[in-house]
Parts: sequence; C-alpha cells; structure tokens
Amino acid sequence: MREMASTGRENITHIESIRRLFQAFRDGNDSAFHKLAQSIITDQLAANHHSVAKAMQAALGKPNKDSAKTSGKILGTLRKKEHHQFLTIYHEPCSTEHLLLEDSVRSRVDRFIDERNNANKLASYGLAPKSKLLFWGPPGCGKTLTAHYLANQFNLKVGVVRLSSLISSYLGDTAAHIQQVFEEAQNEPMVLLFDEIDSIAKTRDDSRDVGELKRVVNSLLQSIDTFVAKESILIGASNHQYLLDPAIWRRFDDVLLFPKPSSKTRKEYLRKQMNGVAYKGSIEGPVYKCS
Repeated sequence: MREMASTGRENITHIESIRRLFQAFRDGNDSAFHKLAQSIITDQLAANHHSVAKAMQAALGKPNKDSAKTSGKILGTLRKKEHHQFLTIYHEPCSTEHLLLEDSVRSRVDRFIDERNNANKLASYGLAPKSKLLFWGPPGCGKTLTAHYLANQFNLKVGVVRLSSLISSYLGDTAAHIQQVFEEAQNEPMVLLFDEIDSIAKTRDDSRDVGELKRVVNSLLQSIDTFVAKESILIGASNHQYLLDPAIWRRFDDVLLFPKPSSKTRKEYLRKQMNGVAYKGSIEGPVYKCS
C-alpha cells in the first residue's frame, strides 16, 4: 500500500510538471520552459532512466543564453531539494492539485496573483503589486501549501528558512544570518518562506528576555522593510499569532487568516481523497483536527 501511495504521489507530481511545461510554452516563457524541461530530465536521471533522459536532452537541445545558468544549476544535482546554509531550496515546488481553501482565503490569494500578473498596469499608475504576505491560523489548514501554490503560479522556487541553522547561540550571529537569507532572496527570485516565524519574531515585551531577542526582532523588522525584490515573494507563517511582536504585522502588505476548514471544505477534501471510490454511509460527523 505504501509503494502504491508513493507511486501515486510521483505520478501527480509528474503530471503537474508537464502541465506547467505546457503553460510556459503557451505563455511564450522560454526561460521557464527550459527550466521545467530540465527538471523533468533530472527526474528521469534520478530514477535511473538514463536512456530516456538522454533522448529528452537531445530533443530539447541547448537552451538559450538566458536559461543556460538556470538549466546548468538544475542538471548539477539529482535532487529537487537543495540545502543551503540557512535555506532549504525546492527547485520544483510540490504539487498543489489537492489544495483546498475557504472562499475568503481563496479570493485574497487570487487577488494577489492578479495583482502580480498585472504589475505593468499597476506601475502605470505609480503602484506596485504586493510582495509580502503573513499567513496565520491553526496548523494543517494550508499555509505552507499555499506558499508552494504561489510559487507554481509564477514559476519560482521555494526557499524555506531553516530556523534551526538560522538561530545561533552566539551573540549577534542570528541577526547576521537573517540578513544573509534576505540577501539571497534579493539576488535570486524565489518564494522566501519563514515557517513558524513566531520563533524569531516574538514580542519584545517578554520580561524574561535578556536583550538578544530584541536585537533579533529589530534585525528582522529592518530586513523586511528594506526587502525590495521585483520577482521574489516573502511569506511569513505562524500558528501562534499572539506571540508575534505587534510591529511584525505592519511590515507585511497583506495578512491572511487560514481558518479551520468548514463542513463544505472537509467534504470536498474527503471526496478528492476517495478519488471515485464507492462507499456506504455518510461522511457527516465531528472533525477534531485540520486535514
């Protein structure tokens, strides 16, 4: 059963990659097309399908000059996931086919996508699309998956901040590490995700703090303020919003609440998971955990 489930997930991911490949071709995005094609070739190499990968590479030919750097980076590793010093980089964001959001959240996400797709139109009025989002709400309600969904929409990789590496026991090092993370996202387009951002953005009113926490929060605030990247998106996610420093909320362009799924959403989720399998009985009943 485990192998069947794993194969199913791999197939979904493969189909999603091909869908995005077609989308890039439709939009005339040559750089994204070559990037996705090389990613599929890399998957074949990782699966030891060397002859298939070789045939695909021959059919694709050499990428143009603009996409050569991106393609070379992907071919240089047989992994979709890459560990930097303070970031885990997902060059191919996970499949979001089964992402279900409440209507209130979906409309805000769609508006964000629409703004970025019409950036030139906004610029003609002296405006810029949003680029900094704060997600909050109970665990398991779609915050992290929505970050991957946005990355899929704009053909971006996802950089998840590795908080265990970021937070240092040495005085002053954590602030320097935060700056390095933002510089990386400034130089290379990505969705920069601070998952559990409350761990480094706690309120500075804590009487037990010895001073280092205040310096870390101040550094984070400054980094968010000065973060201006045309393509990158900054996302902070928290399950413990009441621990966040009040100043953090004002640094983001939009704040989205991810509530516990409604009865309608739970039914739709279960229907998708059943995948057409017939069953007897009712799916009505109490649900105590987010899915």
